[in-house]
Amino acid sequence: MCIAVPAEVMSIDGTTATVDVYGDRFTVSLMMLTEQVRPGDFVTLRGQRYAVARMEREDAEAARRLFEGLFPELAARARTLRAV
Repeated sequence: MCIAVPAEVMSIDGTTATVDVYGDRFTVSLMMLTEQVRPGDFVTLRGQRYAVARMEREDAEAARRLFEGLFPELAARARTLRAV
């Protein structure tokens, strides 16, 4: 089973993007997306390799709050990142 984690698009280079998930950065393929994304948009990832859908910011923030409630270590990491 996979959990789709919201990732923020930091930069785009052709068909790949650098995304941020709680401070970890990954290069992912955009080839599976059906719509265009820009830096600042959120996408859901599969296998930390493929962006599969664009998410509205409000939905991404709600999903992050859910994950932070389930996993206290993510909440602590998120607070640390926000303070920087």
